[in-house]
Amino acid sequence: MRLTILGSGTCVPSLKRSSPANFLKISDKNILVDCGPGTLLQLLKAKLNYKEIDFVFLTHFHADHIGELRSFIQALNWTPGFNRKKDLILVAPIGFKKLYKQAIDAQPRPNTYQIKIKEIKRRLTFTNFKVECVKTIHSDESVAYKFIEKTKSIIITGDCDINDNLIKFSKNSNLLLIECSFADKLKMEGHLTPSECGKIAKMANVKKLILTHLYPPYSSDVAKLKTTKKIFKNTLLAEDLLRINI
Repeated sequence: MRLTILGSGTCVPSLKRSSPANFLKISDKNILVDCGPGTLLQLLKAKLNYKEIDFVFLTHFHADHIGELRSFIQALNWTPGFNRKKDLILVAPIGFKKLYKQAIDAQPRPNTYQIKIKEIKRRLTFTNFKVECVKTIHSDESVAYKFIEKTKSIIITGDCDINDNLIKFSKNSNLLLIECSFADKLKMEGHLTPSECGKIAKMANVKKLILTHLYPPYSSDVAKLKTTKKIFKNTLLAEDLLRINI
């Protein structure tokens, strides 16, 4: 299991942090989790082949998390000399099929492969890994994902707020990649602060915590990390193109 953070930022444009996107390698499967603006460029920078993506998982439907999905599919369809053969599986919360039909599936597609959409309720099982989700406090549809390969697990929260269900869901995970949007004194409903991130990690007894979805000014990132580490020591700041092996 290997995680590559493609975008550790938000909807706010930044030269340092791209919009939310993550790449997971589980066995022989290539997985995108969220696909915010700039994802294709970040894949190129990370030397990851966008043509080999097997799955795209979406945590919710805000533009900074799905804004490049249509461009990604168009690139699969129209890259000169490339004819995709394997199907692409899109996994998202309930309501995505309607959104896809209205806003994304607006272009011709070669007949060499299919796009299969799965709306996740609680869990799905695939070859070599399984995925579970839990509803989060952010938008009507937002979820956090747990990717499980044998005895290893990675939690990717997407945007969220603190709640008991998220803590239970994250229990004993190897890695918790969690949003940390604003400093404690700037708390906003539907988003987490550094202290809340530390509390979740400590109560869930996770092995490692990584803070992502970081809003500018990025000069405050070190202060966010310091605050969190007072509560949960094994914490890192996400950086674009950072790789973590589990």
